[in-house]
Amino acid sequence: MKCPGCGANIQFEDPKKPGYIPREAFEKRLEEGKEILCQRCFRIKHYGKLEPIEYDWDFRNQLKSYLGGFEVVLWVIDIFDFEGTYREDIANLLEGKDVVYVINKLDLLPRAVTVKEVKEWVKKRIKAKDPERIRIVSAEKNYGLKSLVKLLARLTDKALVIGVTNVGKSSLLNRICTHENTISSFPGTTLGILRRKVKGENLYLYDTPGIMTKDRILDLLDPECQKTILPKEELSRKTFKPERNRTIFMGGLCRFDVDYETERSPIFLLFSSREVTFHETRRERADELMKNRLGDLLKPPCSKARYEDFTWKKEKFVLNEGEELAVAGLGWMSVRRGPLTVEVTVPENVKLVVREALVNPNR
Repeated sequence: MKCPGCGANIQFEDPKKPGYIPREAFEKRLEEGKEILCQRCFRIKHYGKLEPIEYDWDFRNQLKSYLGGFEVVLWVIDIFDFEGTYREDIANLLEGKDVVYVINKLDLLPRAVTVKEVKEWVKKRIKAKDPERIRIVSAEKNYGLKSLVKLLARLTDKALVIGVTNVGKSSLLNRICTHENTISSFPGTTLGILRRKVKGENLYLYDTPGIMTKDRILDLLDPECQKTILPKEELSRKTFKPERNRTIFMGGLCRFDVDYETERSPIFLLFSSREVTFHETRRERADELMKNRLGDLLKPPCSKARYEDFTWKKEKFVLNEGEELAVAGLGWMSVRRGPLTVEVTVPENVKLVVREALVNPNR
């Protein structure tokens, strides 16, 4: 028997592994004819509490084994964290498949940004041959889901659903499918492949475990902090016009040291979750803040952390007007007036990408 929430096989032996439920609880719920969820899914559903488990999904080999039975793949991508959730290694695995790109969390972007603009931006980034395969949606606001279902129903009677953790995949499926799956803002809720029927259609979607990554700021945070930091409403944004020798922090794990050679100072915006601290300071104070105020003044992390707990890297970029510097799993810098030189300090594995602006900097 599988847990209907996460897809893991029900087991009674190890509370730290997927599918565990105490035998007496299992027998009682079976006798009463109630839904049988594993202990982890039950606590997420009823109490919003995450039970840590030991689970390691080798997505590359596992995904290959799943793909053999499907021609159509639904790839859910987070528009807020596009650089962390659209990944070339996944794209390479999907070559030869009919991929529908579902760009989720439109509701997090500023309202002035149109669906057409987002779609054109995504089209350039993924070099899509068929724009119809790009669907801009908001599972939170129930936007764009009807047209997505109609497209899928035209294409196939079954599709594989993939995406990295925290892209809103389970929430999306719960909107369009008949069976309520476990909904959680915690990472890794879905542990095994789940078959879900789409409402009103002869169409089944097969949900896979969220793909774990190791190059996002989000990946460095504990599950409770991830839940806190993940944006739940329109992104926070702040405009900066720094003087020379200034440092701007976007949380405690991302530092921008800004320089410029023009007479006028550059202007840029930072976009991130409302729970992320934006803080500007003198360059000479920045080292002290990083060493003493991580998780205190500067969040994330969400609790006091030591500078020495992280291995840091520095990368330097020259940014022009209309360009953005994205920090995977955290947010981005958008240049309104440039050029400027920025040295970025982040933990060593964090992905940094210079890109064409998603949000027009002159808005």
